[in-house]
Amino acid sequence: MSHNELPETTEKLTDLGHVSAGVGHHVINAFSAIVSNAELLRLKAPQNGGTEQDALAETIIQSALRAATVARRLIDYTRSVTSIEPGQGVFTPASVALDSLVAEFVEHERSQAPPGVSWLADLAPVPPIQGHDIQLRAMLSHLARNCYEAMPKQGGAIVVSTATDARGWVVLEMRDSGEGMSPDTLERAVEPFFSTRPGHVGVGLSIANGIWRRHRGTLFLRSQPGDGTVVRLCIEPIRTDR
Repeated sequence: MSHNELPETTEKLTDLGHVSAGVGHHVINAFSAIVSNAELLRLKAPQNGGTEQDALAETIIQSALRAATVARRLIDYTRSVTSIEPGQGVFTPASVALDSLVAEFVEHERSQAPPGVSWLADLAPVPPIQGHDIQLRAMLSHLARNCYEAMPKQGGAIVVSTATDARGWVVLEMRDSGEGMSPDTLERAVEPFFSTRPGHVGVGLSIANGIWRRHRGTLFLRSQPGDGTVVRLCIEPIRTDR
């Protein structure tokens, strides 16, 4: 086994941890909306005679808060296999040269890509980030599979670039020339188990987002039908002036 790979069982456990954390965050957001709307109902209850409505709203709020607590415990439980914080998980963070890591990944994918799919790289030198190279490679693999699935039968191109933005943050972009996404699909793209393709589980983007979030990075998607998809990943580099 390469030092850049995980045993299959560990990889699946890590993916399951990220999916579980993603589900937990999604559930918490849903229950937050329930609480907010129940609070509005309680505020709109009649001043006189609104006791029953107020009691029902309170029941909804308390039930949602208890359920959200379970989701938070699920996130805490998965931290041991997803965290890259020192002393918190199975992964030890280190300085990672993202441009070099991406270059190695692209070179590997060129020999593994489906017929008709080409990889192009525009990799500017960027400052190192704090992270875990195996998890980052797993993130790139999930993003690449998502690009492959979006390609038409005749293939297309995937362009990967690295740069720094005006803040000095590291920016990684992966662009594909696939079918793109509608606004409704784009809005739910990183939601766990959401997929518009029959037979697909719909966890790739969710796992990638979870890995990047654990690295304290931000993920943005830009897409429209017929014009492919851009995944933009931003992260603060290791600061040497602190």
